[in-house]
Formats: sequence, C-alpha cells, structure tokens
Amino acid sequence: MARTSKKRQETKKLPGRIYSAGIYARLSVDCGERKNESIETQVEIAKNYIGRQPDMELYDIYTDLGKTGTNFERNGFERMMRDVRTRKIDCIVVKDLSRFGRNHIETGNYMDKIFPFMGVRFIAVTDNFDSMGTAGQGGDIGGSMDTALKNLVNEMYARDIAMKVKASRKAKWEQGSYTGGVPPYGYRAEWMGDKKCLFIEETTADIVGKIFELFLSGRNMKEIVVWLYENKVVRPTQYHKTGQVYCQEEGKLEQWSRATVKMILTNPVYMGCLVQEGTCGKDYMMRGRHDLDSGEWLVKEHTHEAIVSEDTFFAAAGKFEKSSAYCNKGGYSKKVPADEDIFADILYCGDCGAKMKRVSAVKQPGSKGRVRTYSYKCPNSDRIDSLKCEPKSITLNTLTSVMKEVIRQEFALSGMRPKELAKMNNREMERLKEEWNGRLAMLERKLDGIRQLGSEQYLKYRMGEMDRESFKRAKEENDKNAAFIHEESRAAAEKLKRIDSERVKRNHFLCTLAKGGGKGKLTAEIVRTLICRIEIYPEHRGKVTFAFGQSGLLAGGEGLSI
Repeated sequence: MARTSKKRQETKKLPGRIYSAGIYARLSVDCGERKNESIETQVEIAKNYIGRQPDMELYDIYTDLGKTGTNFERNGFERMMRDVRTRKIDCIVVKDLSRFGRNHIETGNYMDKIFPFMGVRFIAVTDNFDSMGTAGQGGDIGGSMDTALKNLVNEMYARDIAMKVKASRKAKWEQGSYTGGVPPYGYRAEWMGDKKCLFIEETTADIVGKIFELFLSGRNMKEIVVWLYENKVVRPTQYHKTGQVYCQEEGKLEQWSRATVKMILTNPVYMGCLVQEGTCGKDYMMRGRHDLDSGEWLVKEHTHEAIVSEDTFFAAAGKFEKSSAYCNKGGYSKKVPADEDIFADILYCGDCGAKMKRVSAVKQPGSKGRVRTYSYKCPNSDRIDSLKCEPKSITLNTLTSVMKEVIRQEFALSGMRPKELAKMNNREMERLKEEWNGRLAMLERKLDGIRQLGSEQYLKYRMGEMDRESFKRAKEENDKNAAFIHEESRAAAEKLKRIDSERVKRNHFLCTLAKGGGKGKLTAEIVRTLICRIEIYPEHRGKVTFAFGQSGLLAGGEGLSI
C-alpha cells in the first residue's frame, strides 16, 4: 500500500472556515403567491441545503410574513442585518432570489456591494446561486447577466401585481365598494354580491355621534377622553378584537388616545363618503409616504348611510381650522421655529419605559424677543387608567447641564486622552460620510428606476398599450416622485458638506470636556455618539447608559442627580 505523506495527512486534518448561516424567508400579501412559496417550505429547503454543507452551521431563521419584496423595510430582514453587522452570521441562505427582494436595483446593491464589503456569503438555493462561486455548486458571480435578469424579472412581476391591485381597488371604489380592511368605528362591513358595503353599527355609531356632540359643545380632546373613560367605553382596537363596546366588571379598561378621537372627528366616512388616495402614497419605488394635497384625494359621496350630517361634520372641521390657523399660518408659534430635539429616541421614563415627550412653549421675556423653552415629561403621567405613571419632568437646560457634567466625569474616570477622543470622533465622522454617500447613491438608483419606469410607460403608450390620459397621469406621478427624491438628494449633499466643519466642532467640544471644561454646545450627533439611553426617575434621579464600553467609557448605567 502506498504511504500517505505526513504533510498531506496534516493538511486533511486542518479545519476549514465554518460559516454561521442565517435562513431568510419571506411571503408577501400577493394573492398570486404559489403554495410552494410558504414560509415553512422555504425554511425547509434552506435547512436541507445547509445540512448538506460541511462548512455551514445554522445560527438563526429570519422570516417576514405579509411583507412586499419591493423594499427592505421588514422586521425580519432588519433583525438579520443587525446580526450581520454584529458578526453573528456571515452567510445568508434563501430559497430563491425573489424571496430576498423584488427591487432589482436594491437587490443588486446588496449582492454586488454590501454583502461583499461585509464579507457575507449569499446563497439562493433553487436559483443555483452562490456568491462565493463554490466549485461543484453551480456557483454564479454577483454581477452576472443571468442573476441581474432574474432580479429584473422579479421586479417587473412585483410592479405588474401592484398595478393590477391598484386598478382593481380603484374599480371597486368607483362602484361604491369599501376597499379598506377593518371597517371604521361605528360601521360594520358586509358583502352584497361582489360589493363590500358599510352599514351602521348602532351602539358604536351612538358613541361616534356623542363624540361630535361633545366637541361642538366646547369639550377639548382631553375632556372627551375623560368622558369615554368614565362611561367605560372600550377603545376601538379592543372593540374590534372582543366585540365589547363597554368594559365588563372583570375587564381591564384602557383610555382612548386623543389621536383616535381626532381621527374620528376628521374622517369624512362619518358623513357618508368614501375617500381614497389619488396619485401617490406608498409606491413600489418609494420607501415611505409623503404629504398629499387636498386635490389628490378622490372622494365619492353618498356611498353609505351617514352617522353625522354634513353640517355637523363641517362645523367640527371649522373648529379645527380655527384653532390651528393662528399657529400654522404665520401665527405666534410659527414665527419661532422649533429647535432640533438632541435627546430624541434616547430619553425614557425610568418607571414605565415610555419615551419622554418634549413640550415647548413660546415666551416673550421683556424686550428680548420671543424664545422657545423646552421641557420633557412622561406621556403616561396624563393618563387616567391603570397605565398612569408617576409625574416626572425635566427642563432642557437642566438636562443639558447635567449631561455635560456626566460626560466630563466619564471622561475623567476612563482616563481618555484628547487625542484618543479626536481619533474616535474622526472614525465616526468618516463612517457618517460613508453612510451619507451611500444614501446619495441609493437616491440616484431610485431616480434611475423612475427614469426606467418612465421609458417603459412611454413605450407602452407608443405601442397603444396605454392611452394618452393614463400616460399623462403616470408621467405626472413620476415627475412628482423624482422631484421628491431630488429634494432628498439636495438635503443629503448639504449634510455631507457640513460633516467636515462638524468634525472640527465636535473635536473641540470633546477635548474641552476631557480637559475638564464645560463650555461648548451639546449636539444631537455628540449625544447619540456617546450615549445609548437616559432614564429619568422621580426625586431628581436619573440613569445614563454610555455607548462606548469597548472604547474606554463605561457601558453600564451610572446614577446622576437632576
């Protein structure tokens, strides 16, 4: 028998890289999804694949049910990306490319740039795609024509589905059919043939009428909320779950929100109208919603029985317009614009865990002109139900002064030198520049997508597949979306220009604090760089959780007096 060299034996024993794999599965709300696209089927296919690979171990499974593939704002996807950023997983396995996403520009960006940069291997099992191009696996490369074509087909499918659903909903709406999900409070929805109609639900309709009556008699939002709570009226969300209009003796009663009361008072459905958005909203290329002018809403009158008369509804609308006109049309508060909230999203109530609410007031101290003053309070301190929290508040000036001192003490305790702080800040600012450059690139890709869509629509128009009026409406919508993105690009470019000057200011501020000084302005960027969370407790107590435990600052919370 031939001898195997010792060197070759040792080579065989050397362990190769073991990938920590995450399975991603997604199922959209499209009625056209095939049965074999179920979450369970996708996960099983990916598990079987990982089980056959000697260099992979399953770390976790990430799923999104009822989420469209045309954007990446999905809870499961975002959780997976957090694990990617923290190096918990370095391999992503999906059933096929369409399960990952149907926007070919964004999908291509992840496959060609983001994942390679982060060292993440990406595998689509049934598409025979492996970003590492593993031999014998039928691997592919991320920028291949075949993969790009599949991504483009997936996006065209999503776009076609979106247009068909939109057209179907509009046609039903024009026939007077209710096209929403849960019917508005005060109504029930029933199918009459192929038409979904709204009918008055007597008990809850009486409550809607009472809300209008109280508002027109002079009660404000808070007083109406108190009336509803005292009369044990269950919140609309709870009513839709249980069917109970009033709280039973053994039940737990929660108060209505003021926003819900206002929504009822401003919803035209209660005077017998169906309202639908006209030309924009959550478009397949747009990640969010933007404001609609009144002319962009489609209104169909007398589609169902009204709960309140038109006179009553417009009387309530008139009160809202009158109360907001002074502030919103060049009034007292409008002339003193609000400052940026530097403690947004990191300031919490220590007792109930709710985000502290910023409250502002405009004052005119003598001849110094009008100024805004700010304070923070627990939003649950105003509640009247079992979720009521102990009142606590702090002014912005007090909080800023205390946080400067806490940060200074933390620097002194950690022994960080000014040069180290400057290096840390420079790294953070470079990361910020990369982030904003990436955002500019993403916006440019969105513009390319809109231009491509416009070209396709023009081609359909020239070939007779789209009439002139439809093409004109589509072009107006494309122009509007493009203008919106251009404005975002302009703001992002301005932000990039300010980063270098902000770097100098932050270095000066941090070094001053490290040397024991208290001068300088505390900005939102500085706060979010150094601090994860601030909690406010009664009796002038608080707790701060710092961000850079690994960089010399304490990661745990430290007590502070406020």
